[in-house]
Amino acid sequence: MKKKWIPALLAFGLLAASPIAIQPAEATSHTTAVQENKLPANLANLMKIAPEHQFTLRKGSKRIEVKLLQWTLNHYGLKTEVDGIFGNKTLANVRKYQAEKGLKADGIVGMYTWAALYAEHEKPAEPDGELPAKLRNLMDIAPEHQFILREGSKRIEVQLLQWTLNEYGLPTTVDGIFGPKTKQNVLKYQAAKGLKVDGVVGTYTWAALYAEYR
Repeated sequence: MKKKWIPALLAFGLLAASPIAIQPAEATSHTTAVQENKLPANLANLMKIAPEHQFTLRKGSKRIEVKLLQWTLNHYGLKTEVDGIFGNKTLANVRKYQAEKGLKADGIVGMYTWAALYAEHEKPAEPDGELPAKLRNLMDIAPEHQFILREGSKRIEVQLLQWTLNEYGLPTTVDGIFGPKTKQNVLKYQAAKGLKVDGVVGTYTWAALYAEYR
């Protein structure tokens, strides 16, 4: 008679134990999802396209690039659903982001907004770091023969300008694109140096920038 109870007891024991066995697996999976904070490869690959050649995004856009935009806004701290659809919430957050970055807050993601978004995934330049050799070599050219830089310029010389502004104490993303933030800092630099405050980097501004390294 006692033997008939053994299968029943075993079955009851398995049923009682099963919820406990499942819980750790679920908890582990949830923790992994929460801790995932790395830009997915399929979105990171989109940044191989230069900002000036990226698709212009606006309300109504439905593309994978919208997911990169939304993911970056989330990473920046503006809660946005990453669904690839440029809706009202995405529009509101793009405008907030543009306003905070000193960009035209029109809700349209063009070259300058893309450049700012790309920079969110780059390690910021250290103001106290050593000027890279490729930028220092540019100073072999006399200031009067340097390229004149202005908003919209996209050259390696812009990186030298931006790096130097950083070194001077005006935080500037070193991306080689002369956007509104770079112009704003050039204006501040020119004013501080007693130069013509026009946002154009010509001979006299270059001479002042070179002098930062002497």
